[in-house]
Amino acid sequence: ANGNDSTGADDPGVQSVTRIYNYYKANDCKTVVMGASFRNLNQIEQLAGCDRLTISPDLIDKLAADTGKLERKLAPGHAGEARLNLNEAQFRWLSNEDAMATEKLAEGIRQFARDQEKLEALLQAKL
Repeated sequence: ANGNDSTGADDPGVQSVTRIYNYYKANDCKTVVMGASFRNLNQIEQLAGCDRLTISPDLIDKLAADTGKLERKLAPGHAGEARLNLNEAQFRWLSNEDAMATEKLAEGIRQFARDQEKLEALLQAKL
């Protein structure tokens, strides 16, 4: 990706999921890491190997049509940060300092809630 765009490796969301994945796997935390809310194929390709990815139907179709090799980017065993031992105040401060953990997370939750409301309305209309 270009140095100043957010289409792939430089995307803050891609960087956040990569950091989270590497931290949990390096510290042998038993959890599933799932990335979501992708806007283009490059973002998905940068997270190839993540435990789970939610991908929209249009991007699934584009992935299916792509005949190039998909290189795994994330895998257990890659370098990660040492386990942090934080009290609640330290955790809250670090979370507050990370825009992905505050604004983008809240935005994502709001959007998922709107999408759920739309889905429920569609299902209700079918009954």
